Amino acid sequence: MNKLLHRTRFAAPLLFSFLLIPTASAHAATLLSAQNVDIASSTPDNTYLFGGQVRVDSPLPADLCAAAATLTVAAPVTGEALLAGGTVDVQRPVASDLRAIGGRINVDDSVGGDLLLGGGVISVYGKPKNAYILGGTVTMAGGADGPVTIYGADVTLSGTYAGDVMVVASDNVTVNPGTVIHGSFRYNAPVQASIPASAQVMGGVNYIGQAGWLPTTKQAETFATAGIWIFWLVRLTAAVVAAGLIAGLFPVLADRVVEATLRRTTERFVLFTLLGFAGFIATPVLILFLSISFVGIGVALLLLSAYVLFLLLACIYAGIVTGAMVMRFFKKRFVVSWRVAILGVVVLSVIGSLPYVGFMIALVLAAASGGALLSIMYRFAFRREPLDITTL
Repeated sequence: MNKLLHRTRFAAPLLFSFLLIPTASAHAATLLSAQNVDIASSTPDNTYLFGGQVRVDSPLPADLCAAAATLTVAAPVTGEALLAGGTVDVQRPVASDLRAIGGRINVDDSVGGDLLLGGGVISVYGKPKNAYILGGTVTMAGGADGPVTIYGADVTLSGTYAGDVMVVASDNVTVNPGTVIHGSFRYNAPVQASIPASAQVMGGVNYIGQAGWLPTTKQAETFATAGIWIFWLVRLTAAVVAAGLIAGLFPVLADRVVEATLRRTTERFVLFTLLGFAGFIATPVLILFLSISFVGIGVALLLLSAYVLFLLLACIYAGIVTGAMVMRFFKKRFVVSWRVAILGVVVLSVIGSLPYVGFMIALVLAAASGGALLSIMYRFAFRREPLDITTL
């Protein structure tokens, strides 16, 4: 028993590593990739299927490796099966190991080898040899011929189990009437499970209590909310520091961006916004075309670095422009300084957090600031006479 617990202690972190181990290779293979793939006739060798909708309707004499948005195995597989998809539905038996990862996984028939599953909602009605499962809602109704290890939120057990069963649940563990466990039943959960009188556990029940390292659903939601706020504060702090430094170290450039964006006519603002959007969209396309040829890869990498810098500066100067707009509202004049830049970043972050309209406002201001930057950089790089903002 102690040896089993020592092994299962590492089942959760190792499960996805097991899922990624390829099935046994062969010299010949059938490879199909399309939006819709339907195997209606048997193939003599290993089969590899990839597509949006994949369905297997003919028995496969060797291994199966498949990935799809919706994956259905409606015929027996003689070898191993390695499956991935949004929905994975295994309706017929798999003679060897079955490894699957997906949002929703359903296994209706027997598995001759190990069953390794990772997903959101997992339902197992067939009987595997051994089972290692990591999921959100896990239902195992067919039992197993060997040891079973399950990590999940809600776990439900039914059927007959020949070996030990180990369950770690963050919410509930349910043992249905008529369940038979010939080995021991060890489980961690916040609340002790109610085991019906018709259920049998030959090796005894060991309730450990809630695992200290496994949060409940409510705790997970709290941690997720706290993580979002921490991420938002860290991002805001970084933006505030960057905007303050740029406005303080390069006050002339900041003043010219504000001048070009806000102090001109509405038509100028619209033109700069369109220019910024053009820079946002056209540059990645140009980088893609340059990267196709061997000669253009170096230029593409250089342009990619400049594009990333351009995006960062456009977002930072959008905060500076926002600060200038706020000062214009209160003081009736445009003021540009590092304090104004910090104020603008905070205001823009609050506006950007508003649903739908906030993102659009932030995007328009970033495009306008980016367009002003492109205009200033173009005139600085290609015009011989001194730059005069009044000519922009």
